[in-house]
Amino acid sequence: MSEVTQPSPSNMSEVSVKSLAYRKNQECHQPGFKPDQVTMCYDSWSASYDKMMVPGTYNGPQIALDEILNHVPLHLRSTCRVLDVAAGTGQLGTMLAQAGFRFLDAVEPSPGMLQILRGKGVYCNIYEVYMGNAASKTKIPQGTYDAVAVVGAFGESHLALTSVEDMISATKPGGLVVIVMRKENLVTVEAYRDKLEPHLASLEERSYWTKVSRKVVPDYFCGKDGLILTYKVL
Repeated sequence: MSEVTQPSPSNMSEVSVKSLAYRKNQECHQPGFKPDQVTMCYDSWSASYDKMMVPGTYNGPQIALDEILNHVPLHLRSTCRVLDVAAGTGQLGTMLAQAGFRFLDAVEPSPGMLQILRGKGVYCNIYEVYMGNAASKTKIPQGTYDAVAVVGAFGESHLALTSVEDMISATKPGGLVVIVMRKENLVTVEAYRDKLEPHLASLEERSYWTKVSRKVVPDYFCGKDGLILTYKVL
């Protein structure tokens, strides 16, 4: 992917930063992208990602944090094991650590994003894989986590439907899987249209998990509505 010189976010207005963040996000969510192309896109974005994807522009990590805090009482946070899927630069993990969580692991395939994530020092174990591929099945411990969270990775050319089964496998019985995504992706992403929610429902019918809640929230990313899907693993 060719690089385009962009103005520094620190020298731009809030509106301009939002516009730039939206464009960069779209570059990484192109139809037909292969996993290595997605990874390369995030590698090139990693150094400026946290400067663009700030609260107000991208509220996904805060939305996920609030949902997790709704289900994990204060006295359990220091022992709760959380897996942050597609962790990026570790925004959610940093928020969880500030809220008292101590056992945080991350799944992230982009070396560039991982370099930023590691620098934050909040994760115990880091798995450099795509959730849902053969490597994730062998590297990520099974039946281990009290909560598995994925924020922003159900998008064009990103996570496959089958990644959900791997999230369930990594979760303890009674644990939670929290999916936070752009609501419109249910219809704009061909891989998810009339497929994602039916797939999640089929897993419930087969007693893999039970739905806790489905919530639409405003201003998830650049004014777009978000969707929170929370399930309890059986």
